[in-house]
Amino acid sequence: MGFLCCLNDFLKVCGESFGNVNYMYCSLAFVSAEFLFDTYLICRQRRIVKETDSPTEDVNKLMDQDTYTKSRWYSLDKINFGIIHDFYSYFETLGVSLLFITPFFWDVAGRTIEYFGYSHELIQSNVFLWQSSIIMAIIHLPWSLYRTFVIEERHGFNKMTLGFYFKDTLKKMLLSNVITSLIMTPLIYLIQWGGDYFFIYAWGLVFAFSMGMFFIYMDFIAPMFDTYTLVPESPLKTAIEELASSINFPLTKLFIVDGSKRSNHSNAFFFGFFKNKRIVLFDTLLDETCNPLLGLDEDGNKKQFPSGEEDIEEKQKKGCSQEEVVAVLGHELGHWYLGHVYKPLVINQAVILGMFYMFGVLVKNEQMLADFGFPQGSQPTLMSLSIIFQYIFGPFNKLFSILSTQLTRKFEFQADAFAVGLGKGPLLQKALVKLGTDNLSFPLSDKVYSAFTYSHPPVLERLEFIEGEIKKQA
Repeated sequence: MGFLCCLNDFLKVCGESFGNVNYMYCSLAFVSAEFLFDTYLICRQRRIVKETDSPTEDVNKLMDQDTYTKSRWYSLDKINFGIIHDFYSYFETLGVSLLFITPFFWDVAGRTIEYFGYSHELIQSNVFLWQSSIIMAIIHLPWSLYRTFVIEERHGFNKMTLGFYFKDTLKKMLLSNVITSLIMTPLIYLIQWGGDYFFIYAWGLVFAFSMGMFFIYMDFIAPMFDTYTLVPESPLKTAIEELASSINFPLTKLFIVDGSKRSNHSNAFFFGFFKNKRIVLFDTLLDETCNPLLGLDEDGNKKQFPSGEEDIEEKQKKGCSQEEVVAVLGHELGHWYLGHVYKPLVINQAVILGMFYMFGVLVKNEQMLADFGFPQGSQPTLMSLSIIFQYIFGPFNKLFSILSTQLTRKFEFQADAFAVGLGKGPLLQKALVKLGTDNLSFPLSDKVYSAFTYSHPPVLERLEFIEGEIKKQA
């Protein structure tokens, strides 16, 4: 503990040296700098999209002029919307901080429970969390509706009806609030009870809770929103099982999820710990030649069509072939084989432990909450957590996000190289081209914007890298 004691003394000296600094103004200064930097980055990308109205020679290998034009307008729509939304979010943050909205609603939560005869910080904290969630959901609803039913709808990706959207959003909000209360209530208690070593108990709780959620999410939570169907015996299942067996991946179950009821975007992932690994394929990833569920009803039985007609709506017009799907999974399983799942987990847990320790040092500064509008001497734990983790740790959060992006990009290239080693290089290239086309992903990117923003390298970079690996391993 010698290092922690020295760090503690150093932070105390810094706090005394900058005792006259207004923490809110300093935090908002960084928020402003971050906003300007992010706006600068997105404007660089917007310029590339806006000015490159014809595909380059490299892009011509990926898509035709019509598809390129569609992807360009889709990208412009998303960028323009993102810039306007970011402006709104920035001024919302300034308004909430400068007008002391958070202390006001904390006080409202206190007066609410007093009306019902209660006076306890844990109860007040939960009331605050629920009321804040509801208010923010209402405020941000128009933005979400516009994104889904205007932008995504305009470009052919949205598959949700308005009724489904509201039902889905309400379920997500209720579930999110329940989960938040389940973790925040014991966390606040441990922080107040744990003494000088509370940060160890708090980290242990967060780690145990996150691992518990990981174990139960796919079995109990995810099925509340989507239908996960076991892949029946089929050439696709056989091919994926052979791939898993070739690298000793302990595949126990293979699912197809009905992502097409929400969007035409596609994806695939695996989950599970130890010897219980499962793979999930979005139905939008599979073309009509390899999806074994096409033409089946909800019970898995073959649909009956009058006069032998096919259900046209069930057929996939896009997606990857069986060989290309296996190549994509070769990349995904490369993340498992190379330890890309556990390395970020260890890093994140170390960071969380360190942040809880730093929180323990900073929370002793009563002036901090006072600068954000709370009465002098008032130190509600939830508000301390919110302000310190969101505002005071802002610079560190940004730096960590940038470093995480760089690490993820490195992992993506490594997983591509792994797939090439399995002999899937050319098929992975074809799959990446198809996925980029199906999702109308704009193929060109500003290098600075890409470096700071894209956790997955742009498709042209990946195709070039894969080609180099194929030649290297030939």
